[in-house]
Amino acid sequence: MQPRCPYANVHRCYRYYASLYLLREANITTKMKSEKIKELESFWKNSDLLPALAEHDTGISGPDGKTTGFSNFCPEASYDIFGLFAVLLHRYADEIDIEAAHRQLGKKVYPNDWRWSWASVLPLHYLKCPAYSQLVSPHASSSISLSANKNEQDVIEVRPGFMGISINIRSLFTRISKWWLSKQR
Repeated sequence: MQPRCPYANVHRCYRYYASLYLLREANITTKMKSEKIKELESFWKNSDLLPALAEHDTGISGPDGKTTGFSNFCPEASYDIFGLFAVLLHRYADEIDIEAAHRQLGKKVYPNDWRWSWASVLPLHYLKCPAYSQLVSPHASSSISLSANKNEQDVIEVRPGFMGISINIRSLFTRISKWWLSKQR
């Protein structure tokens, strides 16, 4: 078992992409280039890995344009930004709740406790992530096509395999053979 998710990449996991996209929208991370967003939106629109229900999709919430809740987030993205492998994070509702929580935590002296910043957190390791289980399924069919000709098979595909990449040896050999023969003429 790897300590970090091998699919934590915007091209390999929709939940990871959606988490980073929403963090950008909430002005928590830096902006992605608009060309990259268009490329990824097009890629994921054609994927069978998109959530069918809004309740299963990654989301942010909060009153008056203030982001206080993160739902169905990629645990890897949550860790990179907030330091917690969590799928759900919600901040305190107001200053009264924050003060009450801080008073309780101050009595027990927990300097690194997540409750200093968060009212509730649902921890999740990537092995239990619903998106991860779809990615490692033998039926996962999302791949990035690198072929110039649609009749050729891809040499490299981003799909479940060793480190998320598989190599089609037959297609690689065919392409090398065609190249070699074209140089002999």
